Amino acid sequence: MSHPLSRRRLLQGAGAACLTGASGLVPAQNRSISATTYPGAWESAHRGILLPAFTKATGASVSLVPSLAVDTVSKIVASKANPPYDVIILDEGPYLAALPQDIFEKIPTDKMPYLKDVPAKLVDPRGLGVFVSGQIIGIAYNTEKIKNPPRSWNDLLKPEYKGRVGLAGMGSTLMSAWMVEIARQNGGSEENLEPAFQFVKKLLPNVSAVASNPGSLATLFQQGQIDISVHYNNNIGDLQAKGVPVALARPDTGWIHIKSVMHIVKNSKNPDLAAAYINAALSPEVQTKMAAAPYYVAPVSAKAAFSPGLQAYAKSMAEIETMNGVDWAKLNPRRGEYIDRFNREIRV
Repeated sequence: MSHPLSRRRLLQGAGAACLTGASGLVPAQNRSISATTYPGAWESAHRGILLPAFTKATGASVSLVPSLAVDTVSKIVASKANPPYDVIILDEGPYLAALPQDIFEKIPTDKMPYLKDVPAKLVDPRGLGVFVSGQIIGIAYNTEKIKNPPRSWNDLLKPEYKGRVGLAGMGSTLMSAWMVEIARQNGGSEENLEPAFQFVKKLLPNVSAVASNPGSLATLFQQGQIDISVHYNNNIGDLQAKGVPVALARPDTGWIHIKSVMHIVKNSKNPDLAAAYINAALSPEVQTKMAAAPYYVAPVSAKAAFSPGLQAYAKSMAEIETMNGVDWAKLNPRRGEYIDRFNREIRV
């Protein structure tokens, strides 16, 4: 890899009818809310599944904005009186870090009837949000170019993968969770990512590109610019549906799991519609469709089904929660520092 970082710069920038009755809302005409999603497969899933269900239930529309969680929080904090979004989706780490910022509205449980199907432990104990999904992280690889599936994160260091590895920026939860996992394997922890940074420095000769977000990382696979990487199961499922020859291998140290949570933003001009949006996201119909091919997003509703494709990773949310995770309370105090260091040393 003679000039790996030059390529990185290219990517740095880079049953609804049932819902109407369940929501208890009178259909609202000519009203709209703004909601965030994640770039990539999440945006596709929300546009194709959640938005139509919400519109069918309420008559309202959604301006859907792809955004990384850390960027979402920054924008809201900068304009609390007139927030740019009504509903946001965050991963567990950014949500916990944002609690002191007072940007979340209380969840109106009386306006979200599908909330009763969600286990109490997946609802914020302060009433400020509800988890809507689980995702699984493993080793993504091109099945045509890599015939022997990788079995360990250490496999990424193999000379045969020179110029073939892709990473994402550490501002993404994907990369933060992976860095914690690598640190643990090498004697570190959430509070000491030094071993992970040393691992990545060893990995640099193999790195072809560092994408700005997981969605852009998936695009690198699609374009044939990378052949192996850390990635989410839902992004891999989306790529497979597009005919990209990729698969997700389970590392010998186990899968990593991440949960995502939705919030109503404080000072939203449309709190009722925001509640209806989250209610739609929790409906068994939407949850089941999100869990099916190609997205394989793990449902939190007790009435939603784990698809056969998702069961290849886990058969229940309880099983997902036994996978390797992140202690965000320990990571968050230093996460900003880690992101800055990653940007300086890896994404220069």
